[in-house]
Amino acid sequence: MHTTTRPFTMEPPTILARIGETNFNPKHAVAWIEEQPEALQLWQLVFQGLLSCAEKPKQSSGNACVKLHGFVEQCSKSTHSSLRNFAFAESTALRLFDFFMEWNEQDSHRSMRLVLDFLAHSISKNPVPEVGDSIKEVVLNIAVSAITQQTSRPSVKSAMAALDFVIQKRLVYVCRVLDVYQQVHGLSSDVEALWDPVISKIFAWMELHPVCPIAGKLLVTVFTSPWYEGSDARHQPDAWHEFIYKGLRMNTEYLEPIKLYVFIPLFKADRVGSLVYLNHLYSLQRLTTKSSESWDPNSMLWLAMLEAGKKAGVVNEPGGGSEHNGDKAATQLRVDVLESVLCHDSHEARSSAVSILIASPSTTKPYTAEALGLLKRHLPSFHEDSNPKFRYDVLGHSRNMIKRIQNTIESLRREDDRVSRQANKTRPTSDVLTHIEEDLKGQLGGFAARQNPATTQLRATLRQHEDFASWYVGFLQGELAPTVSYQRHITALKVMGLIIKSAPVQTDKTPDTFGLRHLLIDSTWFRSVLDLIMDPYDDVREAAGSLAMSLSLENGTARLQKQVYTMGKAPIEVLRSFCHRADELARRTARADHSDGVARSFELLYRWDADGEGRMRIPFGVLSSLETKLSAAERDLATAVLQAPVHGSFASLRYLWGSLSNTKYSEVDLRAMIELQDRTIACCQRIWQAVRHVLCDDSPEGHLPEELEEVDGLDTKDLLSYSFRAIHESSNLMRVIASNAHQDRGPGFLAPSRPNFEAIGRLTFEELSTLRHRGAFTTVSQTFASCCQLVKYFPAQLDESGDTSSLLEEWYEGALSCIHTQVSTTRRSAGIPALIVGILSSNADRPSFPEVIRKLQDIGCRPALASETDGSNLPQVHALNSIKDIFKSSHLSKTAEPYLADCLQLAANSLKSEIWAIRNCGLLLLRSLIDCLFGTSESKTSIEAGWDGRSTKISYSKFRALPALLVNLLEIGWQPTGVLIGSQTAESVFPALDIIRRAGPPEESRDGLYDMIARYLGSHIWHVREIAARTLCSFLLKSGWVGSAAELLKSSGSSANKLHGALLTLKFLLERLAEVMPDQLSDHEVHSVLDLLAELPATSSCISTCADARSVYIEIVCFLARLNGTKVKLGKSPIIDPFGHLPSWALEPSDTSGQIPSTSALLDARLGEAAVLRALQSGRAAGNVLKQTLTTALNSDVNVACSILESMSAAGELESDESRGNLVEAYMHVCFETDAPEPRALALENLAALLDTLLSSGGSRDYIPTDDAVTRLWASLRDKPMNPSLSDAIIRVSGPLLAIVVSRSGGVVGDGLEHWLRSWGAMMSDAGTADQVSTPKQTPVRGAWY
Repeated sequence: MHTTTRPFTMEPPTILARIGETNFNPKHAVAWIEEQPEALQLWQLVFQGLLSCAEKPKQSSGNACVKLHGFVEQCSKSTHSSLRNFAFAESTALRLFDFFMEWNEQDSHRSMRLVLDFLAHSISKNPVPEVGDSIKEVVLNIAVSAITQQTSRPSVKSAMAALDFVIQKRLVYVCRVLDVYQQVHGLSSDVEALWDPVISKIFAWMELHPVCPIAGKLLVTVFTSPWYEGSDARHQPDAWHEFIYKGLRMNTEYLEPIKLYVFIPLFKADRVGSLVYLNHLYSLQRLTTKSSESWDPNSMLWLAMLEAGKKAGVVNEPGGGSEHNGDKAATQLRVDVLESVLCHDSHEARSSAVSILIASPSTTKPYTAEALGLLKRHLPSFHEDSNPKFRYDVLGHSRNMIKRIQNTIESLRREDDRVSRQANKTRPTSDVLTHIEEDLKGQLGGFAARQNPATTQLRATLRQHEDFASWYVGFLQGELAPTVSYQRHITALKVMGLIIKSAPVQTDKTPDTFGLRHLLIDSTWFRSVLDLIMDPYDDVREAAGSLAMSLSLENGTARLQKQVYTMGKAPIEVLRSFCHRADELARRTARADHSDGVARSFELLYRWDADGEGRMRIPFGVLSSLETKLSAAERDLATAVLQAPVHGSFASLRYLWGSLSNTKYSEVDLRAMIELQDRTIACCQRIWQAVRHVLCDDSPEGHLPEELEEVDGLDTKDLLSYSFRAIHESSNLMRVIASNAHQDRGPGFLAPSRPNFEAIGRLTFEELSTLRHRGAFTTVSQTFASCCQLVKYFPAQLDESGDTSSLLEEWYEGALSCIHTQVSTTRRSAGIPALIVGILSSNADRPSFPEVIRKLQDIGCRPALASETDGSNLPQVHALNSIKDIFKSSHLSKTAEPYLADCLQLAANSLKSEIWAIRNCGLLLLRSLIDCLFGTSESKTSIEAGWDGRSTKISYSKFRALPALLVNLLEIGWQPTGVLIGSQTAESVFPALDIIRRAGPPEESRDGLYDMIARYLGSHIWHVREIAARTLCSFLLKSGWVGSAAELLKSSGSSANKLHGALLTLKFLLERLAEVMPDQLSDHEVHSVLDLLAELPATSSCISTCADARSVYIEIVCFLARLNGTKVKLGKSPIIDPFGHLPSWALEPSDTSGQIPSTSALLDARLGEAAVLRALQSGRAAGNVLKQTLTTALNSDVNVACSILESMSAAGELESDESRGNLVEAYMHVCFETDAPEPRALALENLAALLDTLLSSGGSRDYIPTDDAVTRLWASLRDKPMNPSLSDAIIRVSGPLLAIVVSRSGGVVGDGLEHWLRSWGAMMSDAGTADQVSTPKQTPVRGAWY
């Protein structure tokens, strides 16, 4: 049949209507537009329609972006000038670029690259070159502005993608990017000096995980692209390192993104340059040296680069021979270098080394003999490492190693079989050999000579890997011994799980003779795994149970089952025997771990039993035993507590129920299972009635009913343990039973009926509303929440009166009744908040979330007077606690977010209450709301540091009532009357200050809040002044901060408290600026601060009379002095000496300065620290000053001396050996001058670190203590009082002291040195024993060396 294509004859409305359809063809559309009058400009309508379709999420936009690109591209090829002009117009290109910037940021997909392709075409092939250049400049300006945070447009990911694209396409060169950066920021410095800030800006975006890949790609493009057109000038590897090193110093968490998104692409983009960079990093790293601080950024980068190179195939296996020596694009990994890192102290370094050793671009590449030897030597110590993160890393690497070992063995076997078959084919038969003589034999001999070396090497490699597999399996089996540590148990079990799950699929033709799984499974191993099901550690029991479960009939493959049943004695018989013995052990001990192990073993027995009737007998047997125990408890609870614990039986049923509910039953069996379910729920009700009087007492921990007081051997701990564990396990069992309500799998499956579910729900509600034991109602609350979420599967029914009432409404009314009637206990609100949270988690219409939250707010805001209540019946407390738990719930916090501002106000009002319980609950609610505002994922360090002046922690526009609330909270503290006078001011002030300190001030209330917080600098409470000062820092993180600080100091007037608060503000501000805005601490600003400090005594007399203010004053001076020292070390011009810039009396002790003497230990400590710092920096008579300062402190206050010694340890690295020598003398002087153990311990710790530096620096030995001084020091340590800290410090310093003596001996071991060495060895041996008493290491230290 002849067909023709229907021409486009539709009217404009018709084609526009079809734009969103899948059969829209851009080529046909352009052809149709060409036939229409130009005056209609239909291309604009089509373009806009396609753009609207593309501006949707990719799930709904389909291939609209492809159609958009196709339409514009077809227009650019049109013979009509109007269409070509439209396609190449600047407005069209910029509209497409805007579309890319917006939608690639949030909904990136591959077709977005077509937009960039057309932009490149429009720039390079534009018929009007000026238009192309203009498009290029606009794209560059927008991209650079977004990346360098010079615009509010948040499309940084799209900007980086666009910039990377135009550089790779050679549309622009990287130096042009610098020109644009210079123009955007208005800079006038040398262009090449701008590389550092530009690349630092790119690195800063790596803290956002979605941006990491494109940021790394852009960095690689900048590193490897030429600077100018027609030039080969580009960044060299040493420049790469300078940029990457600074980026890592910004945040060490960038290491993983750098490895994945910078180093691996670098190896692909510039293989030779990357190897040069790798060698450069090796020369900088200190991991293979004896440096005590070897885990530095250079070492991190070196290991990351090695790992990336190994995965890219550029770094070869260790000990791989000389086959790659001629390859300049590859490097060999030295065995000794890698082994030194595998033995390093840092677990991060060891983890990286393991990854380097195991990583490979191919999963079938054989390991070298040296690599297998390293694994054998170091895997045992890795399995028992105490660091859980390191063991987790080793597990991940072990998964890759197991996969590679198994694949390599299979690959080598196949290759060996292939070579063998080929040799058999080429070998002639005996009949042939009788007809052909010596000439053919010569040819075959030559063939064999060529084949034998390769075959021999192949088989040798195969044997090496098979031997390693045998060793590895034997090692893992040995790790299951009952006496080994927890770390070895859990690591070995998890690795075995990897082996069983990752074994390659075998066929009958390829037997798994040397597979890891075949070697692993035997009868001894199976029994060892079963024994670990009774281990004290829960995760060991779980791992062992999962490992045994993976071999069961339901989970194992037919081949695996065949191997299991060749172990000897039938596994099911072993399991039955094990369950019997485990059950008897759990009955005798009543331990929770033994009961849990028994429960897991019964589940295993059920899964392994192939007999249907035998399976059915298991749960009925457990239930019958439970009912017997419950009958005993109902007759005599004391006897049941001592002889018949029930929690193991409940746990066994819980584990079994998961298997029972997944089995399809016949009609007869299903009736039996329904009876089992009814009896099980009845057992849960019976145990509750038996122990409720124990767990519902207001003080359950010390409660023993009168009738049980005379029972021998029974105490409150035993009774409470029995009761709690019984309710805990029975509640968990009910939750498992109820959870089957939502599974509609048809007839034949076990599920709770409506009466069953209502019985569970009502019992759980009763437990939760009356329990007082925290652990018990925590467990029951989870069961109740599950019941509330499952109510929807049991719709409301008509009651006797004809009304419909659901269980949720019944429970809600019951919860409100508890709020109004339940007395406030030591548990605050016990299970009431959990009732409310559980009801709301159902997300039901009745009761609705708004209804419940408003009701709670109404109850919480009711006034309560101390004169009208005795504090025992406070519904406000329960309401506030319920609201707090709503916002703490991850399931409800988002739903509650619209009510956050109202609840903040409620919490603020509660802080005004006369009753402490309400104020306390209001404060707890406020803390919970703050966590909801900021989230709980922020690190402690970040929380304590506060706002950085840039990031957005809280969207004040989202919570518009928050600024007014902050003002309200701050105003409460200044009320002239009421209950908040005195220290209780902090209850309302601290939360408000904490919000502003962490999130920064809201702009609309900035000035008002600043003034209010500044008033708190004069509070008579030290802690209030401190928090207010830290909060004011968030207002001053900007240029011009010196003037604001000066105003604060000037406004202090004659108030000592206000002056102290202002100085604290200046101190915290300087510290924070040094961390987040070091550019704000220029020489000019520092000079201005020094001038302020110099003028302060003339403007405020309090500085000389207030010890606290003077202490902070001295701390500021010391900070500036350290800042000055840092500038000197960096080779920058130093600032004026801060100590010399101030009045001489400011740093003198009070009794010599003519001022009022002070008894402040804090001031004395600060004066001592300043004297030490000044002496170390000046170098003039430093030794005498240090000794005099420390002697004075030791004679006056030992705590002051300890503070000075701590500051000396944190003083940083000293430049000269002379300064180090002065410190050595000072530390030894402390040991001679005092008998107090604390300062001597600090002095010895500092001395040990200092001697390590002196001995390893290779400098002059003139400042190392003499042998006589060492002997005298040791004698003084032996004869004076000692504590454990001092004993540890002595052992720490003994190493450097012995090294001094040995180094001076010249290698000759005389009698004296031999005695020292033997005594030191004996001391170290005794100190390392595990049976030391409460004061470890003191006895060996006293007898050492004498």
